[in-house]
Amino acid sequence: MSDGNEFRLKIEAYTPETMPMERLAGYLAEFARMLGESASVHFVRLEPGSTSIVHRIDTEAIPKVKNRTSAVRRGLGPRDSVRAYRRINKMLIEDNGSAVWREEKTEADIIVFPGKAAAEELITGITQTGSIDGEVVRVGGLQSLVPIMLRSENQELSGCWADRTVAKALAGHLFEPVRLFGTGRWNRNDEGTWKLDFFRVASFGALREVSLSGALNELRTIPMEWDEHAFEELTSMRGDHEESAVGGV
Repeated sequence: MSDGNEFRLKIEAYTPETMPMERLAGYLAEFARMLGESASVHFVRLEPGSTSIVHRIDTEAIPKVKNRTSAVRRGLGPRDSVRAYRRINKMLIEDNGSAVWREEKTEADIIVFPGKAAAEELITGITQTGSIDGEVVRVGGLQSLVPIMLRSENQELSGCWADRTVAKALAGHLFEPVRLFGTGRWNRNDEGTWKLDFFRVASFGALREVSLSGALNELRTIPMEWDEHAFEELTSMRGDHEESAVGGV
């Protein structure tokens, strides 16, 4: 047996006798994905009481796993690990439970999965006026209200509808960025995420895609004093923003 430390994932939802095998496999798969270093994480035993999954992590992999999970705890880290953490928490919400991952040697809790304690109240049917930005990718339908599909932040956004007059005008902006104005209905799920259910488009405006240099040229036409360092500062600010956007999850 190689050197390493034992860790424990304690799930307060089932006992080993009541935990369905498929559910246990689901927890194990997501947990292994969250930890990473799959060749260095080894199952040891399943202990009675609450479901306690004891496992050993090889010594050389412990710092990597701890760095990875520390980032996950802050909502950062590799995307697959963050998604796995969220899936575990969602499973715990469904099972009306919670969990904690700790190191046996130090008895320190490394990650707490709040589960049921973090479940937020389901809210439906919140209606408000507003706007939605995106690229028009589809306009069509035979109904009096025509379905509109946008692409926004690399996701397809359906649920937008417009009368035929507005839809016909929108069709002239296919594959172009627009801003839709209207009234929407939103729902919040038990994870606190808001989802668009229905958006009635009353009007829209075309959005221009302007380069940084083009935007700066337009700004220079505004009557104000520009010192010699203004362009460099704005370019630096844009560079910082792009770097943080690439590093986000």
